[in-house]
Amino acid sequence: MEQAPTHTPYTPAQYQRVRNDYPFSYDPWGSTEPAETETATADPSIDEAPRPSSMDKLGELFKQMPRPRLPEHVGLKRAPKRHGVTAVVVAAALLSSGATAAATYGIASYASQPSASPQATAAAVQPSVVSLDLVGPDSKSTGSGVIVDEGGRILTNNHVVAKAANGAKLTVTFNDGKKAPARVLQQDPRADLAVVQADGVKDLTPAKLAYGPEPEVGQQVIAVGSPLGLPGTVTSGIVSALHRSVPTGNGAGLANAIQTDAAINHGNSGGPLVNMDGEVVGINTAVAGKKGNEAAGLGFTVPIDQARGLVDGPAR
Repeated sequence: MEQAPTHTPYTPAQYQRVRNDYPFSYDPWGSTEPAETETATADPSIDEAPRPSSMDKLGELFKQMPRPRLPEHVGLKRAPKRHGVTAVVVAAALLSSGATAAATYGIASYASQPSASPQATAAAVQPSVVSLDLVGPDSKSTGSGVIVDEGGRILTNNHVVAKAANGAKLTVTFNDGKKAPARVLQQDPRADLAVVQADGVKDLTPAKLAYGPEPEVGQQVIAVGSPLGLPGTVTSGIVSALHRSVPTGNGAGLANAIQTDAAINHGNSGGPLVNMDGEVVGINTAVAGKKGNEAAGLGFTVPIDQARGLVDGPAR
């Protein structure tokens, strides 16, 4: 309670502070039950200041008004976590890195999204890509391959290693520069695929093979291999088309090939085409046009599903 200034003619009762709970102190988000108030102990020496009649009427009016409450659908509980889906930000998404941007509030999407940049994908895949050199009495050629298990099995094109059957020497050069002799284990001339075994090696880094749905047109991919004898070369592009029938002059040619605009040149044959999750979606095999007059941006890849019979086969 405030004390009256001694230099004024007013009585102390006129300086008694009006209680804050009259008439505006109700809790708009609280219970509809009236709140209990503390009973102040009156000072018998001081009379209570009279309240204006207009305030009494206003107070009665507020007492009769319903107290607002939050609607039932507005809550403060944390939304349950949803597993197995990707959250896509409504306002913006971080796309520069290829990473899927996750957010607490967003739209659930089941669409596959890239999880890494081309740089990160290339760095992860390059240890699994090799160069294959074939040297025979009357020929010399270079191709590429991809490691499919720690013990040295390598998936490549059949046309890269076909002459090994005639006594040509096959050598594998790994990403770190080490070399090892190799021999052909399995061949599938119709799909233009083969598996070779590098001898005397262990603890290699196998590539991840894509399982599930086929890649989509427009999806970003990279090709890794040894074009023109340049090992570890990475080129980038997209899936341009699917299910192409490509005559190669080698039997029936390619069926259901993946078309890509990632640069593929001589020496890329047998190397992988990889999605942004670092998974091999196909084996680079052919380019459009004749030798020495190839069309730019028209490369063809054997889908990895056609190689599963060789990769999972029992031959050693």
